[in-house]
Amino acid sequence: MLKKILVFSFSFIGDAVLSTSVIQPLRRHFSDAHITFLVGPRAFDLLATDPNIDAALVYDNQGEHAGWKGRLRLIKTLRLGKFDLVVNLRDSLMARCIGAEHWGMVRGESNRHAVTRYLEVLQRHGVDITDASPRLGLTEAEDTAAHRFLADAGLTPERLLIGIHPGGNWVYKLWDAENYALAANALRKEQHAAILLFAGPNERELQAQVAKMMDAPPILVQTENLRHLAALISACDVYIGNDTGPMHIASAVDTPVVALFGSTNHIRSGPYGKKHTVVQSGIDLGCNPCHPGRNPGGCGAGSCEVIAGITVEQVLDAVERYTSLVTIPNSRNFSFK
Repeated sequence: MLKKILVFSFSFIGDAVLSTSVIQPLRRHFSDAHITFLVGPRAFDLLATDPNIDAALVYDNQGEHAGWKGRLRLIKTLRLGKFDLVVNLRDSLMARCIGAEHWGMVRGESNRHAVTRYLEVLQRHGVDITDASPRLGLTEAEDTAAHRFLADAGLTPERLLIGIHPGGNWVYKLWDAENYALAANALRKEQHAAILLFAGPNERELQAQVAKMMDAPPILVQTENLRHLAALISACDVYIGNDTGPMHIASAVDTPVVALFGSTNHIRSGPYGKKHTVVQSGIDLGCNPCHPGRNPGGCGAGSCEVIAGITVEQVLDAVERYTSLVTIPNSRNFSFK
């Protein structure tokens, strides 16, 4: 009998990506499962067409589902879906009102990775979580579009491709723009790397600032299509960035990540898995990490000395550990008719 499963996921892109870690074990345990993800509007476009997910629904708590009337409207809609099981990763009271079996979050030590806590929800009910991790599936058409973009930008198959995202949704997370430019310059000079410079919709000025300080123009990525973004990150040999949603996208498409952390807690929200590297300065002000909890940004400084203390050399050393092992795959073909 078909098992209809609803996963209560998240509004923020990074959190939604991390929640995909439950898909593989659920499919192993329920071989005939139909899996629907409930996500916020920002993450919907990323997951709605993912081949690993059967369907996606929007929970817009700032729009049509705001307030108690909006939540009642959503509950009514979800009850019509006649789900057999709700996997409640956001610890939402609404999830208990769907009229289905409910698997909720496990109470325990909070200073653990989000993925660990999500997988415990399944493990508690006898689901094998071996090798489970966040995964985003890309279609052949999405991979082709990304490769065409890179070919049109002049990238040749033999070039090492480094993705850099200097942005983030909180100023205290950000490593200095000049440092990103210096790292990009060194990678281009020492490893003949091509640089793919990413920016979100509100980060174009920062992207332009970094590009202007670089010795040679990078390939600028300004897409608002998260699926296209994921495919471009997937084409990179290494991804470098702050604690952001794209960092988790990189991990979920199996691109090695060099993640810079200072004010946020890498134990809880770092890139998941042993394939990735977290770089920190080693500076301890006694207040870091301040997020989550601990009065985030309460210092009022406008920037974080802890992440500012990360050196360019630290980042280059972390990247080199990956690039020294890179063999440009024969399948990287940027020639299209």
